[in-house]
Amino acid sequence: MHSRSKNNRASRRTLVREMLVSQLAFAALMGAVAIGSVWWVSNWVVRDNLDDWAVRWVGEMESLGAGFFIDRSDERFLELSGYLSRFSEIEYVRYYDLEGQVIYLESAVEAPRLYSVLEAAEFDALERASDPDAAGHRYRMDLSRDPLVRISQAVTRESIVSANLFSAQRLAELESRATVVGFVELGLDYGAYDRDLLAGVAVGSTILTLAFLVLLLVGRMTLRRAVQPLVDMQQPLDRIARGELDVQVPPSAHREIAAVGEALKTAVAKIRERDTHLTRLANFDPLTGLAARYHFIEELGERLEKTASGALFFIDLDQFKHVNDTFGHDAGDEVLTQVASRLRQLVRRGDLLGRFGGDEFILFVSDISVPDAMAVADKILQDMSEFPLIFEEQSFSANCSIGIAMVDDVSAPTPEMLISHADVACRQAKSQGRNRACRFEPDEKQMETIRSDVQWQNKLKLALKGERLNGQGLLLHYQPIERLADGAIRHYEVLVRLEEDGVLYRPDQFLPAAVRFGLMREVDRWVIQAAIEKLALARKRDPDLTFAINLSGSAFTDARLSEFVLGRLEQSGVPAGAVIFEITEQVAVGSFSEAVPQIRRLRDAGCTFAVDDFGTGYSSLSYLKRLPVQYIKIDGSFIKRLAVSRVDQSIVRAIADIARIMGKQTIAEFVGDEATKQVIREMGIDYAQGYLIGEPQPDIGRRTQTASVVAIDGARNAG
Repeated sequence: MHSRSKNNRASRRTLVREMLVSQLAFAALMGAVAIGSVWWVSNWVVRDNLDDWAVRWVGEMESLGAGFFIDRSDERFLELSGYLSRFSEIEYVRYYDLEGQVIYLESAVEAPRLYSVLEAAEFDALERASDPDAAGHRYRMDLSRDPLVRISQAVTRESIVSANLFSAQRLAELESRATVVGFVELGLDYGAYDRDLLAGVAVGSTILTLAFLVLLLVGRMTLRRAVQPLVDMQQPLDRIARGELDVQVPPSAHREIAAVGEALKTAVAKIRERDTHLTRLANFDPLTGLAARYHFIEELGERLEKTASGALFFIDLDQFKHVNDTFGHDAGDEVLTQVASRLRQLVRRGDLLGRFGGDEFILFVSDISVPDAMAVADKILQDMSEFPLIFEEQSFSANCSIGIAMVDDVSAPTPEMLISHADVACRQAKSQGRNRACRFEPDEKQMETIRSDVQWQNKLKLALKGERLNGQGLLLHYQPIERLADGAIRHYEVLVRLEEDGVLYRPDQFLPAAVRFGLMREVDRWVIQAAIEKLALARKRDPDLTFAINLSGSAFTDARLSEFVLGRLEQSGVPAGAVIFEITEQVAVGSFSEAVPQIRRLRDAGCTFAVDDFGTGYSSLSYLKRLPVQYIKIDGSFIKRLAVSRVDQSIVRAIADIARIMGKQTIAEFVGDEATKQVIREMGIDYAQGYLIGEPQPDIGRRTQTASVVAIDGARNAG
């Protein structure tokens, strides 16, 4: 493949070659025009001159032959050999009497190429043309046997008929009369002139061609020198195309190319600034400035290769939800920022500190024993408790729970394994009353959970590497959403499945492992790309189709999420308005600072958003007002018993009324029977989703399932 691309590059036309080809084509065209013009003009001029000479010669032949018609026995008047020898163009001369009989023939060659004798009609025409009062030429010329030419003319004798011959004072006073006494014909050969002209044109063409070749060589050298600065830019441009930004743009004395070079330098500087900014966004949390989850995992992997001991601390703030719910998003952001600053002051310069997500922080300290690790955890707990955080004159305690995983406790430690251990220990600390630290000491149940998560992680990594092989890997299912106003189904929710050995696993089984081991960003991107590709194909049959795609909380930690989505939409030709992104309340509120800018950018491009599972999470109307979403999906727990529960009916009706006032549309999940569907229609709900409308299927419009789905606790009929 590499050699083929190399050959393709080599076979492409270069600028110098194209300019030279254009120059050669233009020169050849101009040369052909010049040679043709020279040939035509020369031929025309020579022929015109020869015609003039022919008229002169035939006139002289008439004068020379006039005496012969007086006395035909005296041929001395017709000694034409000397005359003919002086003009090689005259091949023969022939005289006719008034009866049209040839009376004399003289030729400069032994076997002249004679025209047939003149006919009676031609004699009559020549006789009329000899009349002094006649208009036109006195001669007749025949060019039908080019290059042999015949020119003929009447031979006349002029006599004086005036009565005043002796009394006239001037010659003009005498009256004369011309009498035709015979005819003369000349045969002329123009072939020599044509041959000489052709030879001259050939010589001139050769000289002109040589001149063109010389000019071509000179032009080639001149063009190469002129475009050499552009050629010099090719290598820097190739390096930039490969992603190398440390390039030097060669200077040029040409103003235009120098301007291009300066523009290229500016572009490289801007790209370098953008890449630096994007790299920082991808590697560092924009709110706290700490290492982001993915960058932390990469750095942790490198450190584990270099150290044999160390401790991983999983730090989770206690009751952080209370701060967000009570004082708002700005207060929550300020608390996280101050906690990050406090942790920076507590750790050593070489320690690895990051924000794992939401209100979770993670710290790795190398070359540390178990007692020292416990001492570090106690120091963090003490400092957080003793020094409250301040926001607009409000004081917050920053108690936290800490889970500790020691590198020594794992035979082959990996970042994912340590994080999983520390996470389990942190949950254990919370279950024991919070504001404490616990070291990971696994029991059989915990180890089984961890082993299961690691297995799911390995399966997901394989599935994310490429296409599905032998019926194993990730795939999408599609569940229809009905518009209650007219019963139309143009919306489908996209649901991800993991297939293995003909068995389909729901996301509730494998996505927790993806979240724990930092694979959700890759899963989100896979789902987005696969769904948009499928939508592009489906819209060829039904241009009104719309897909709803679920986004996890990790999606908004991807600084390039919106860029990725818009790139896939542009590449596939799917309009942005055909995609609805679904996010949960917890995701929207927990990642508010990261989510809102990304949502707004995608919304500006035309995408729409829905809040999923509304009513079970924070249920904060203030957040709902600030989130730029168009749809509210009412959680299925309020829909299951809607037909028989007055409480659920009141809650759903209130949500529908609030959504209507805010200009948002509502979708009811878990619609499983006609009675429930009738109730939500009467309440003014816009859309219905559930097994009554249709089960998730591997293709749009299909009604059969090709693989069994493993049931899980709490599985929802919404997919």
